[in-house]
Amino acid sequence: MNSSAATPGARVHIIDAIRGLAILGILFANIQSWSGYKYILLQSIEALPLYHLDALFLQLNSWLVDGKFYAIFSMLFGAGFGLQYMKNQSNQAPFIRKYRRRIGFLLMFGILHALLWSGDILTLYALLAFVLVLLRNLDYEKLLPVALLLLCAFAVPQMAMLILAEPPGPIPTLAHKTYSDLSPQSISDAFGSGTWSEVLSVNLHNLYWRWRDFLPNGRISRVLGLFVLGFYLARSGFFVSRIYERKLLLAFLLLGLAATGAAQHTGTNITKWAFSPGDVLMKMVLVAGQVLLALGYMSILAQVFSLKFGQTLLFPLTLIGRMAFTSYLMQSVIGITVFYGIGLGYWGTMGLAQLWLLVLVTYSAQVIFAAGWLHFFKQGPVEWLWACLTEGRLKSNRRVAAATTAD
Repeated sequence: MNSSAATPGARVHIIDAIRGLAILGILFANIQSWSGYKYILLQSIEALPLYHLDALFLQLNSWLVDGKFYAIFSMLFGAGFGLQYMKNQSNQAPFIRKYRRRIGFLLMFGILHALLWSGDILTLYALLAFVLVLLRNLDYEKLLPVALLLLCAFAVPQMAMLILAEPPGPIPTLAHKTYSDLSPQSISDAFGSGTWSEVLSVNLHNLYWRWRDFLPNGRISRVLGLFVLGFYLARSGFFVSRIYERKLLLAFLLLGLAATGAAQHTGTNITKWAFSPGDVLMKMVLVAGQVLLALGYMSILAQVFSLKFGQTLLFPLTLIGRMAFTSYLMQSVIGITVFYGIGLGYWGTMGLAQLWLLVLVTYSAQVIFAAGWLHFFKQGPVEWLWACLTEGRLKSNRRVAAATTAD
């Protein structure tokens, strides 16, 4: 299929619903960090409410959540650029200047957000968006192989470390997330009951390790690969045609589940350096499973979207998708306010069953907020601010009631 398959300038409404789903999945993933669950000492975690359900929810997280929704979000970022690129392909210069200003301000938002919470993805997205722009005129046929190459590029440093360096010594597993230089208890003390300065200090520590871990886990090349894959999908017309094909959906799900199951069976962990060539291979299988299931999730939504009442059923997701930037940042504020000691102080008090329930409550509240906001305004508050900064002027965001003509 060639690039003419997609309709330049047309709004692809299914993308809003998919983006809303991605925001929900990211909330499921991130709440384990905000709540302190990852840092609770394993010897103490059994005292949490409904702990007997934690094993189930950990399995659900590994199979259905981990890596899948950030993959969707990343592909949609690339697809968003692709749709804009096609709309402005005949007049690139002003579009690219404006787009670079836009991602420059995204970088500003990301840095500020990272100071608040180390799990920020906006900073990396903005930096890699500058690279994506450089690939805009790459021959269409080359986009898919480039994306696949980038998705697998993390295997190169993995193999190099396996051949050239001694394997790192094991770190005692004291909690679900353990650093080599700072105990889980120290992190819990800072976030759970510390002052603003203590929270900032430990957050910067975690931020340093997050970016350091990008080398073994290949997050930089993988995110860029997902950007390019999304760019390819947008240009191929995937979101207006092939996403609705049931045979393709079945292939995504079966292959994705098989790859994920194989990685689960071998205990593959992409965040650590490989201990054998076979482990490097299984890490690649794990990534393949994440991407294929992400595509499967998008295709499932497309099937629902195509039903008679599908758009109504997915309307809550669509609302969040239209305010994804606002919703993403709002989740960080809610998580810190509820769990940190500088907020309500519920750090380390909830098991996974409670956290998953809280995710649904939080997301529902965000849907209600988005519905109310978009009734009166065209864009979410952060989306509007971002647009104003990009344009260099204040823009009206208020919805104007349609004028009526008297008989």
